[in-house]
Amino acid sequence: MAAKARRPLKSAVDRGRLIRAAARVATILVFAVLPVVLTATILSAAFVRGPFLYDYRGGLYEAGTAIVHGHDPYRVDFVARQAASKRAGEHPDTVISVPVYPAPTLLAATPLSLLPYRVSGIVFTLLSIAGLLAGLRLLGVRDWRCYGLAFCTWPVLHGLLLGALTPLLVLGAAIGWRCRNRLPSAAVSIATIVVAKLFLWPLLVWLATTRRLRTLGVAVVLSVVGTLGAWAAIGFDGLAQYPRMLANLSAVSENVGVSLGSGLLTLGFTDTGAELLAGAAAASLLAAAWVLSRRPDGDRRSFGLVMVAALVASPIVWPHYFALALVPIALASPTLSPLWLTPLLAYLAPSAQTTGRPWEIVPYLAIVAIVAFRLCSSRPLAADCGGEEGGRPSTESRIPVPAT
Repeated sequence: MAAKARRPLKSAVDRGRLIRAAARVATILVFAVLPVVLTATILSAAFVRGPFLYDYRGGLYEAGTAIVHGHDPYRVDFVARQAASKRAGEHPDTVISVPVYPAPTLLAATPLSLLPYRVSGIVFTLLSIAGLLAGLRLLGVRDWRCYGLAFCTWPVLHGLLLGALTPLLVLGAAIGWRCRNRLPSAAVSIATIVVAKLFLWPLLVWLATTRRLRTLGVAVVLSVVGTLGAWAAIGFDGLAQYPRMLANLSAVSENVGVSLGSGLLTLGFTDTGAELLAGAAAASLLAAAWVLSRRPDGDRRSFGLVMVAALVASPIVWPHYFALALVPIALASPTLSPLWLTPLLAYLAPSAQTTGRPWEIVPYLAIVAIVAFRLCSSRPLAADCGGEEGGRPSTESRIPVPAT
């Protein structure tokens, strides 16, 4: 009788072991094998059949080549012609890959232009992958499944496919966060990414709202000095025309991206109306960041919200920009949670541009809405276990806040 009683018990134990083993195998397949296969397949197909790193080639590599040979890296006239065509009611080419980064970014990428293009592209891709992994690590992510899931998302894969700067921007934002209480490191990292991509200016607002005023001052000075110094190094080519070039680029591309402004334009709003409403939404997020910065976990919530505000305020937002949503997601949840599934919504519209398909903007707006809602909710955020820097009180003098 005892032997008969033990047999069902042993059978149940064996089934439990089998289920746990199957779960481990499934976890490895989904969070380790699948991301590697997806990334390798997409990049190798682009390398063999092209186009290989389309944005990197036109936006950075060719600009670096022009600088090396003493030429103006900017194609101001080309962008102006496309904008004039758009304003005339025609249909200009919105798939534009020309240098539009500020001079410091182009100058920093110049060493890569000394290599053969494909070798340079491989090096840039490896740096991008390493940058994203390091960025998540610095944000306090210790759950390996989050890294795998990040490389399964369309914004990350799209950015790697194009050779976009976004993965490295994630690294820069992560350094700014991790070193937020160390004035030199925080100022340099935040100044660097704001100069590289101007739409990240809300990070400067974050320094103000969290009363890191000395860091803010140093970051602004570094931004100005670095920008002027880099333009001086290339003979100030394109400096006077640069603001106008950005305005022309916005006119050409603003209604084919996935920004809030693009969505409002498709609903019939005028350019001015779309800009005002998108600006009001971004201002609301910045105001919320200021209010939440007074909470015990205010740094984390407010930093995440200004990253969301940057995506909302920018008139031009491409799908790969939403890799930056991984920053607030990591801050809110350093371990795997349903929030990490949010970027997968981009697979409802895995395209590069939304021309004639305005519904494709909705999944991207849903991503920022869900992340912002989580950061503003009353539920506590997960603690960052990433090291002493995350919890060390700031040594910087701040303006005192009266007790309430």
